[in-house]
Amino acid sequence: MSKMTDDDSQNSFAATVKRNRVFVLGAGFSVGAGVPLTNELLRDALNLFSAECPGIYSRVARYAMEVIGQETEPLDISMLNFSELCTFLEFVELREYGGGERWSENGSREKLALRFYLAKAIVASTPRSNGVPELYREFASQLQPRDVVISFNWDGLLEMALEAVGKRYTYERPNKDEIFIAKLHGSVNWHLRKPRRLDGSPPMLRWRQIDFGGDPSKPSMYCAPELLNTATWRHVQPLSEVDPYLVLPGYGKAFDVRANALLWYKPEFAFAFTHDVYIIGLSLAHDDFFVRSFFLSNLPYLNDFTEVPGRKVVIINPSNDVYQDYDFVLKSGLAEVWNEKFDTTHVQRIKHRTESV
Repeated sequence: MSKMTDDDSQNSFAATVKRNRVFVLGAGFSVGAGVPLTNELLRDALNLFSAECPGIYSRVARYAMEVIGQETEPLDISMLNFSELCTFLEFVELREYGGGERWSENGSREKLALRFYLAKAIVASTPRSNGVPELYREFASQLQPRDVVISFNWDGLLEMALEAVGKRYTYERPNKDEIFIAKLHGSVNWHLRKPRRLDGSPPMLRWRQIDFGGDPSKPSMYCAPELLNTATWRHVQPLSEVDPYLVLPGYGKAFDVRANALLWYKPEFAFAFTHDVYIIGLSLAHDDFFVRSFFLSNLPYLNDFTEVPGRKVVIINPSNDVYQDYDFVLKSGLAEVWNEKFDTTHVQRIKHRTESV
C-alpha cells in the first residue's frame, strides 16, 4: 500500500475545501418569503406595539415625534427613520443610566419593548416549516455540513427551511454534522443573559445556552426554538421572559454587538476551510461601518486564507448600487455580480458550480 505524498495530501485538502462554501444573507434573501423590509417592518411592529402596550408606546411615539420634528399626534410612521429612532432611544437609556433608573442590563423599557414587537412582527410574517416556499427549500437542501451561513437577518426563515427538508443546524461553533448559522445581528429567538420572569417563577420556555466559546465569565446567550413559531407569541409579554436579542441600527449598535463579538472577531473560521462565497440580498449601508468593515477586512484577502486557487465571490443582488457598494472586492478580480433578484435559477447555478469541482 503506497503512502500518501505531500502532493496527494494537498490535493485532498483542496478538493475538500472547494466543496465548502460561505453564504452571507441579507434582507433581500428573505423578502421573497414575505418577511418585510425595514420600513414595512417598523410600521407593523409599531402598530402591534400601540395596540398591545399603549403606555410604553406613547412614550416611544413622543420620542419619535421629537426625532422627526412632528408637533401634533398621531405619529406619522412614514416619516420615521429607523436608525434615528433607535439612536434617540439610546439617548433615553443614557439618561436613565446616569440617573440610576435603568430598567435592566439589556436596556430601557422602551428599547426592550421595541425589540419585542419587532421580533413579534417578524415571526408573524415568516412562514412555518410546512409553508416555506420552494425557493428556500431548494436552498436549504443544497446546504451541507461544513458550509457556513453568515446571516444579518433577525428572522428564522432559514431555520424553518432546514427543518422542512430534515436538516440540522447549530448556532454554536462549526461541526461536521450540522449547518452552522452565525447570526451577527442576533435573532428573534435569542436572549442575552439567563431568561427570567418578573415574578421570579421558572421560565416558561425551554431555553438552551449557546456556546460561542470564549470567556465564560461574560454574559451568555440563550435560544428558544419555540419562539420561531407564531403560536408561542400569543402567550408571552414584553419586559418579561422574552427579550429578543436584536442588534438595532444606530449609535447603540456599538454596544449591542459586543454580546456576540466572537461571531465578528477573527472570522477566519468562516473562510479558512471554505472556498466560494455567495452574498445574497445584502446591501451595504454607507453608515453601517460594522458590516462594511467586516467585509473590508476579509473579502479582498480571501486567497490568503487557503491558497486554493479558483476562489470566487458571487454577489446576488438586483440593485444597481451593488457595483458601487462592492467595488472594493470587484476590482480585486475575485468577484462577480448576478444583478438579479434571488431565485431558483441561482440555487441551481450554485449547486452546479459545487458539483463540478
